[in-house]
Amino acid sequence: MEGEHLAAVCGLYCGACSLYRARRDNDPQQLEELLQTLSEHWQVLSDELDCDGCLAGGRLTPYCRECKMRLCAADKPGVTRCSDCPDFPCSLITDFNNDGVRHHAEVLENIRHQREIGVDEWLQEEYERWRCQFCGVSLEWYTRTCYRCRTPQPHRLPSLPRDEK
Repeated sequence: MEGEHLAAVCGLYCGACSLYRARRDNDPQQLEELLQTLSEHWQVLSDELDCDGCLAGGRLTPYCRECKMRLCAADKPGVTRCSDCPDFPCSLITDFNNDGVRHHAEVLENIRHQREIGVDEWLQEEYERWRCQFCGVSLEWYTRTCYRCRTPQPHRLPSLPRDEK
């Protein structure tokens, strides 16, 4: 299993982040696509597309550097992530959960689950959840087909209200 730094402040699992996976899996095509997408929102260079995970204390993507939840937790004594916060759920995390981005739509549930079972056990569940069921390679949030064995993957993210129309 990967380290505790992959349990992001906001309740996401950094180990399934598209950028984190593209770097770890050495996928230049995925990195180029991510650079194009991110450069629509930020001035970003390809060498900035490296992230060690939200709480690793190292490199962060431009988005993660500016993350309001990460900055909020850093300002609160004794709070590492939203699951530690006495103000949970607040408008920051609720708005993030409901911003229409599919992988954000599970953070409230993830944080509640972290509180129930602990971050270490939650990380183990997420590590297993985001692996190919056939060959075991780690996958990212939007993987439809395993890049190693080409096995179709089940949808693992929650549906959004607009998907149900």
